[in-house]
Amino acid sequence: MSITAARLGSSPLTLDWSGLGPLSPEKSALESAWKKLYARFDSGEIGFFRAPTTEEISQVAESRALAEKVLASGLTDCLFLGIGGSSLGPISLLAALRESCRTTVRFHFLENPDPIEWKLTIRNLDPARTLVCCVTKSGTTFETVAQFLCALEWLGQARWKTQVVAITDPEKGDLKAFAKDQGLPTLHIHPSLGGRFSIFSPVGLFAASLAGLNTDDFLKGAQQISEHVEKAPLEKSPIMLLAQEFLRQYERRNIHVCMPYSTQLRIFGDWFVQLWGESLGKDRKGFTPIAAVGATDQHSILQLLRDGPDDKITMFITVDRVPDEVTIPKVFAGMEVSRYPSFALLQGHTLHHLLQVEKNAISRVLSRANRPHLTIQLDRLDERNLGALYFAFSLLTAMTGTLWNVNPFDQPGVEEGKVYIRDSLAAERVQRQDEDNPHSPVARLRRNTSD
Repeated sequence: MSITAARLGSSPLTLDWSGLGPLSPEKSALESAWKKLYARFDSGEIGFFRAPTTEEISQVAESRALAEKVLASGLTDCLFLGIGGSSLGPISLLAALRESCRTTVRFHFLENPDPIEWKLTIRNLDPARTLVCCVTKSGTTFETVAQFLCALEWLGQARWKTQVVAITDPEKGDLKAFAKDQGLPTLHIHPSLGGRFSIFSPVGLFAASLAGLNTDDFLKGAQQISEHVEKAPLEKSPIMLLAQEFLRQYERRNIHVCMPYSTQLRIFGDWFVQLWGESLGKDRKGFTPIAAVGATDQHSILQLLRDGPDDKITMFITVDRVPDEVTIPKVFAGMEVSRYPSFALLQGHTLHHLLQVEKNAISRVLSRANRPHLTIQLDRLDERNLGALYFAFSLLTAMTGTLWNVNPFDQPGVEEGKVYIRDSLAAERVQRQDEDNPHSPVARLRRNTSD
């Protein structure tokens, strides 16, 4: 009987691939790809793999110390400005662990430079009690910088040095230069860490520390995954085999659905979408990632997963234990309930058990339809489990790209878009300057036309 489930070393994660079929290793391909990828880790070019054990990369102590200083100042709110990899990590982490947050700081994440969202957010905040945290590795991300400038005006210059934190590159970029000129508290994103992997840097760790989460446990979970991968034979490592299986099925099934059975992990699906899409969508290759949540999306996309095109692999994420499962009460105890059979079936069970039953039922639905799926099981929602989960997906992405001869750590399409945005803004600025200059050709033409 072949093994279809395994715990990932000493980590709290279990991977069950019984709904996917046997994972057959191609050892030589695995060895070649791992050697190539590991060399990038070993040289320091790619830093996320070493971040859990390398203070220089994670800056966990600096993040914790600055968070403690902010908390001691009595600030009650944090306006967190970032986009993509500079925001999805901390947003999804705090959403997943909101029951574990030990401080009363309220977070307000602004990603999109949407004027309505901006005004709706700040109208209920007191600038005297709000920290502004600006995150952009390049220091020039237009969406983030635009909101940062608005936030600086809203705060008032007298508060900048005590109520602004910059998280950016240690050497270059406009945000770094501004923070240095103004004497703003600054944390750094190590040059070897791309935005999609920056949750293992102050991007994730400062927000986690400000929320009172245990960042040591978070990094410990990540470390346990890295230790497992380094110690286990490649042909027996579920993460490695899963990367190969995804590529093996690519021509037929190139859509991947991330479907946690936990509302707290809903935004983790958004983090996965960016990680999977931006890392692997290159050279006319790539998977289309979709975020869903169970049991909610049983009532939206399950029909498609079962009877639509057979071009999808579904990844379930489950949580084994929760602090309070919430018993469904026996409201009709001592009363006749035969008229309400669904009520009778549910009484005495728990909401958590119902989620588990529903997930198992949907797995069975997909199996009977020969639709592939797998399950990643967390022991519970805590810092160590989440550290392991983020790291496992990061490593799976890195290995999948390397096996595919795709660089999972760049984003040329995103960078091209930035160039066009910069060019458009620069051209508009020149035009405004010409219009404001009474001797410019534009101004003379306007006067002649009006005459």
